[in-house]
Amino acid sequence: MADSYKVAVASASGVSVDSHYGKSRSFFVYSVDDDEGYDFLERRTVSQLCMDGSHIKSAMDERAGLFSDCRYIVASRFGDCAVSSLSSVGITPMELPGSIDDAILGVWKYNRIQTLFNPVKSQEQEIPV
Repeated sequence: MADSYKVAVASASGVSVDSHYGKSRSFFVYSVDDDEGYDFLERRTVSQLCMDGSHIKSAMDERAGLFSDCRYIVASRFGDCAVSSLSSVGITPMELPGSIDDAILGVWKYNRIQTLFNPVKSQEQEIPV
C-alpha cells in the first residue's frame, strides 16, 4: 500500500529550496504519493518570524500549527526553536537546499526508509482456546 503525505517547501522562487524556515514568507506545498510521484497543491504565504536572530516561541508554535497537515517541512536552514516547535506537532524538518525536485526526492527516500522501521501493524487476531 502506498504512503501519501504533504511536504511544505520554504522557497521564494518556487524552483529551489532557497529560504531559511523562520525568514521564509512563502511555502510551496506538495502532495507526495510514494508510488505515484508528487503534485503541487498550493502556495502558502506567511509572516517572517526571524528578526536579527531573535525568535518568539509562541509565534514559532503558531506557524507550526499552520502546517499541521504536512508530514515534512523542507528549508535551507532551521533554528533550534523551529525544530522544537515542528517536532512537537509531529512534523519532521529537513534541511535540503537545492532544487525542489531534488528535495522532494530526498524526502521520498527518507520516508521509504522510515517505513522499513515502522511496518504497518496488522490487526490483532483472536487465538481460539
